[in-house]
Amino acid sequence: MLTYKTMELSDVPQLVGMYVETFNAPPWNDGWTEETAGRRLHQMINVEDFFGLCTYQDGILCGMILGCMEQYYDRMIFSVREFCVSNQMRGQGLGTEIFRYFERKLKEAGVDEILLYTLRSASTIEFYCKQGMEEAGELVLMRKRIRELGKDGHHGNM
Repeated sequence: MLTYKTMELSDVPQLVGMYVETFNAPPWNDGWTEETAGRRLHQMINVEDFFGLCTYQDGILCGMILGCMEQYYDRMIFSVREFCVSNQMRGQGLGTEIFRYFERKLKEAGVDEILLYTLRSASTIEFYCKQGMEEAGELVLMRKRIRELGKDGHHGNM
C-alpha cells in the first residue's frame, strides 16, 4: 500500500538520491549530481503555489511528483515539473497509482488542467497517454543556447 506525504524543503536530502538515480538512467541518461539535483529541487519547492508529494511503499521512498499551480485568465493549470518512480520499483503500476492520486488532489484544489513536458520517447509518451493525457500539438519546447557549456558541463557562476 502506498502512503503519501506533502513535500517540504526538509524532504530534499532524501529525494536527491532517487532523483539522481532515476534521471541518470534510461531513457533520460542525464548527468545529475547530488549537488545539482538538490539545488533544482530547492528551486522548484521555493515557488509560489508549489505542491508536491513524496510517495512511500512500506515506509520506503518510491516516488515523487511536484510542480506548481499557474493562474490563466479562464482556468487554473498545474505544471508538473518532475515526476519519477524509483528505478527498482518501475513496472509495478506505482507510477499510475501516484499520478491518479495526485490528479485527485489537484481536482480537490480547484485545478482545471495538468501540463507537463517530458522526453519524447516511446516509454514516456505511452505512460502519460495511459494516464489520459494527450500531446498538445500547439505547444513545442524550443531552446536557444546563448553560452556554450564548459568541459565540466557548467556555465560558471552568475
